[in-house]
Amino acid sequence: MNSQIQPVAFLRTPFAEKFGVPRQSGLVPAAEGRVEFLPEFAAPDFIRGIEAFSHLWLVTGFHKNPPWDGAATVRPPRLGGNERVGVFASRSPLRPNGLGLSLVRLLAVEHGALRVEGIDCVDGTPVYDVKPYLPYCEARPDARAEWAGAAPAARVPEQVLLSPAVAAALPAEVITLTRQLLALDLQPAYQTVDPSRVYGMTVAGWNLRWRQVGDAVEVIEASRAG
Repeated sequence: MNSQIQPVAFLRTPFAEKFGVPRQSGLVPAAEGRVEFLPEFAAPDFIRGIEAFSHLWLVTGFHKNPPWDGAATVRPPRLGGNERVGVFASRSPLRPNGLGLSLVRLLAVEHGALRVEGIDCVDGTPVYDVKPYLPYCEARPDARAEWAGAAPAARVPEQVLLSPAVAAALPAEVITLTRQLLALDLQPAYQTVDPSRVYGMTVAGWNLRWRQVGDAVEVIEASRAG
């Protein structure tokens, strides 16, 4: 048995950097990605019959992370970024083998690629495996998750504000993606609200800058990346 795993594909996503990536898959439906198989795995036979499944598991690698430092505990954002739990009791990307798991919706099967929805990965993320999601055994109504049992709180659309200049500059699909992203709290959980602080991220080929205004956020600047 080969002890070294190698990618079978790489992801193309709207996210050029880690900041701004949703913390879990499925939270931002407008975040579409493309699973591009390596030539040796691009033959149609590798994905024959995949259209029978609406959702897929992607086993990925956190390629932008530094090497694991050996820490046994992490600070999940859902606990405010201060309380610690064991690394194996979390979804933290800071883990011994740096492997991620994303549940995505299959949108289309293309030549040597899959188009998916609800991605939570940086552009260029390696994909080590693709598996169908099986609702009959993987959707457990009796499962419990206590402190991570519910979806994170999200702002209503009216709380994501775009200045007139930003709204005029951004394509419609980028506006939708931006609104869905900023409905979530993307800033580190341990940071307090500071109305003077301006955040920035690069998404879908655009550099966006925003600030928090009470319970709302306002996108104040948008420019083409690169």
